[in-house]
Amino acid sequence: MISYLISFSWGICLLLSLTGWGKVLNHILFPNQLIDWGQKAAWGLAFSLIIGGVLNATWTISPTTILIFVGLGLIYCLVDLVNHRQSIVTNLLQVFQETRKDKIILAGIATVGLLILIQYAGWVYTGRVNFANMVYADGFNTSDDYHAYLVFPHKMLQLGSMGLEPFSERRIVSLGGQSFIHTLILSVLSDTNLNLIDPGLSLIITVGLIIGFFQENKASTKRILFTILFLLLIAAPKANTTSVMLPVALFVSLFRTLDSKEIEGRFWISNACIIALISAALCTLKSSLIPASAIVFAVSYICYFMSSNTKLKVVLEFVTATVFVGIFLLPWMISLYQSSGSLLYPILGKGYHASAYGITFKSGSTLLGTAKTAIASFRGIYVFILILLGCLSLSVRPLKFGNLPEERSFSNRQAVVSMTIAALLATVAVGVLTENADPFRYSFSHLFPAIIILIMTAMTDTGALNKNGVANFFIAAVFCAGLAISYDWDSTKNTYSAYVKNIQFGMTNPSLVSAKQKSQYVALQQSIPEAEIVLTRLDAPFILDFKRNQIFVADWPGGASLPPGMPAFKGPEALANYLVSKSIRYVAYSSWSLNHPGDVDTSGPGLSSWFRLQAQLSHDFRDNVQQLAKSRKKLYEDGENFVLDLGTKAVSIGL
Repeated sequence: MISYLISFSWGICLLLSLTGWGKVLNHILFPNQLIDWGQKAAWGLAFSLIIGGVLNATWTISPTTILIFVGLGLIYCLVDLVNHRQSIVTNLLQVFQETRKDKIILAGIATVGLLILIQYAGWVYTGRVNFANMVYADGFNTSDDYHAYLVFPHKMLQLGSMGLEPFSERRIVSLGGQSFIHTLILSVLSDTNLNLIDPGLSLIITVGLIIGFFQENKASTKRILFTILFLLLIAAPKANTTSVMLPVALFVSLFRTLDSKEIEGRFWISNACIIALISAALCTLKSSLIPASAIVFAVSYICYFMSSNTKLKVVLEFVTATVFVGIFLLPWMISLYQSSGSLLYPILGKGYHASAYGITFKSGSTLLGTAKTAIASFRGIYVFILILLGCLSLSVRPLKFGNLPEERSFSNRQAVVSMTIAALLATVAVGVLTENADPFRYSFSHLFPAIIILIMTAMTDTGALNKNGVANFFIAAVFCAGLAISYDWDSTKNTYSAYVKNIQFGMTNPSLVSAKQKSQYVALQQSIPEAEIVLTRLDAPFILDFKRNQIFVADWPGGASLPPGMPAFKGPEALANYLVSKSIRYVAYSSWSLNHPGDVDTSGPGLSSWFRLQAQLSHDFRDNVQQLAKSRKKLYEDGENFVLDLGTKAVSIGL
C-alpha cells in the first residue's frame, strides 16, 4: 500500500516538474504572455526530451542528475503556484459557482474526474502481460520491452548513456527519447511503474491542453465535457512501453501553438524555437512519428507563407526553426551514430541495420494496395470521422490565403488543415514503410490527436456545430459517442476493468523478475571475465550489471549487427567466427529465447513480410547457438540459461 502511494505521488511530482520547466520556457521565450498549465506541461515534456539527448550524448545521466532535474522543475512550479495562489482559488470558486446549479454538468465533471483518476491510478503499476486471461491492462511485452525498452533506461542510469547497441534492431530505429522519459521513473521507482508517464500522465496533460484550448476558444461546459469524455473512452492500442499517448499530447500542444493568433505577434525567433522544440521532441519519441511531425511542420509554414504579407519574416522563421530542429536532434543523432552507424535511420543512412547488408523483407503488395490497406486497417470509421470533421471545420476556418479578418481567433498557419493533412498522409507513409505490420497501433499517435483537434474546433462557440445549429451538434455527438462506445465498447470496457485489476496488483508491491531469476543472472554474469564483451539473448537482460561487462543485446538476431553483417543461413561456425572477429567471445542464452519466436509458418501468405524475416533470422540464430552449445565450452548452465565461450572447444569425455 505504501509503495503504491509513493509511486502515485511521484507521478504527480513529475507532472508538476514538467509544468515547472514549461513555465521556465514561457518566461524566457514569451515573458509577456501567460500560458495554461496543460501547455506548460507539454512544453516541459518537449524540453525534457531535448535535455535528455544532451545528457545521453555527454554520458551524464544518473539517478542524481535526474533527481536534480526533476527537483528544479518541481521547485519552480511550486513557487509559481504560491505566487498565483489567489488567482487559482478565485478561478476554482468561479467554476464551482457556475456549475453547482446544473446537476448534469456536476455529474459530467464527476464522471470525467473519476475516469481520469481510474486511468492514472491504473497505470501506476503494470505487470507482465498474461495473454491467457489478460489480467493486466497492456503490461510489458516479453519480446519488445524485455530485450530493448527496459534495457535502454537501465543502461542510461548505470553508464550515463544508452551507449553502444550495434546488435539491437530496436535501437537503430529509435533515437531514444522515450527511454530517457523512463529514467525519470526508474530513478525512484521500479520497472513495474514504467507506464506511469506514458500513458498515465500524458492523458492528464492532454486533458489540460483541451481545457486550455476552450479557455481561449469559448464553448459550453457540456461540449467541453463531451470532448474530454471522447478522449477517455478510446482505448489506446498499447502493446509495449513505446510512446502511444505522449505523442498525442505533443501533437495537440503543437496544434495549439500553431493555432494561436498571438504567435504571429511574437518575436519570430521565439516562435521558431518553440515550434522546433515540440517537433524535434516528437521525433525523439518514435521514428514512426517523424513523417507526421515533418508534414505538420512543412504544411503550416507553406500556409503561413501564402497568407502572410511579410514573406521574408516567414522565410527567416522557417529557416531558423529548421536549424533549431537539427540542433535539438543532434545529440540524439550523434549517440545513434556511435551506437548503430546511422545519424537517423533510414533518412540519413541505414547504419548497421540488416537492410544495409541486403537482408530485407520482400513485399508482395503494390504501393497502391499497401496504401489502401494502411487506411482501411486503421478502422475505417476513424478515417471517416477525420474527414467529416475536417469538412465541418473548413466551413468556419476557410482556406483563404491572404489577410484574414483581424477578428479571427486563429493564426494564418492553418493548424487544423496542417494536422489533418499530416494525419492522413502519415498514416499511408507509415503503413507503406512497415508493410502494414500493425497499422492501427503505428498510426494511432498521429491520427487520433487529429480527430481530437477537429472535435475541439467543431465544439467551439464559433465552430461548425454551433454555426449549423443544435441538430448538427446532436448528430455529431451521437456519431462520436457511437464510435467511442459501440464500436470500441468491448476494448474500452475490458481496459477499464483491467485498470482496476492493475490497482489491486500494485498494492502487492510486485516485481517483474523473481529472486531466483536475479540470483541466476548474477551467477551467469560472474562466470564471464570482467570487462569482456557479451552478446546476450536472454529472457530479462535488463537486470544485468552493465558496468561489469560490455553487454550487447540481440533483440532480433540479425536485424542489426556490425559490418559486414551477422552471417545468416551460413551455419554455426560462420556465426562463431564472425563474433570472435568482433572481439565477442561470450554468448549468453536462455531457454526462453530457444522458443521465441515460435515455429510459425514463415512461408505462409498470412504473415507480414516484416515479421516473417524477423522470425526466419531468429530461428536461424537459435539453431546456430544450439549447435555451438555442442562444440563450445559452457561456462555456466542452470537449466534455464547458459553461457558459451566461443574461443574454447568443448571437452569430449570418452569411455
